Amino acid sequence: LVEEIEAEKKARKSAELPKIEGFDVKLEGSEVTLTRTFNQETITVRLNVNHSVDAEDADEFAANQDNAPEPGEMKSKPNFTVEIERGGKKLFFSCTFSEGGEPEGQPENYADSFGVAEFAIYEGEWTDEVYTVSGDIMDGYLYDLLMNMLEERGISSEFGYNLVNFCTVYEHSLYIGLLEKLKAFVSKK
Repeated sequence: LVEEIEAEKKARKSAELPKIEGFDVKLEGSEVTLTRTFNQETITVRLNVNHSVDAEDADEFAANQDNAPEPGEMKSKPNFTVEIERGGKKLFFSCTFSEGGEPEGQPENYADSFGVAEFAIYEGEWTDEVYTVSGDIMDGYLYDLLMNMLEERGISSEFGYNLVNFCTVYEHSLYIGLLEKLKAFVSKK
């Protein structure tokens, strides 16, 4: 366990969380909330980093431990929600990261890093009665307008790229913390 903790500490990109430009960040365990103001709107992004790590290559490495090559970089790509609140009404988006990710080092030169899975408009608190429409069946022109609306408010492909970097570092720090708690738990008798 000690060796695993040391290996994870060596593997981490940074002990310091990357900044997400223009957003205030609130962390509560695995929950992350980002907020900003745009004109008279409050933009709130919420996500949870639990079960968000992309483990595409995990099977390859587990099968052959002795000669296993170094695994590819693990990335945290959590689903996230965006609420745009204005005048008591909320425009809600549920978003997911696109498969395949971004070309290396070129976040501004690729298609959208995330997509809208569904959206809704409601007042007050969210309830199960709120009607949502799937991004899969939405008219392409409407979908593009909504993506442009998000981009104008700072929720762009570059934001998605930065969010993946932030979540990857944050999730990894939580994992190291969990291993350290496990070590403390099993070492006490």
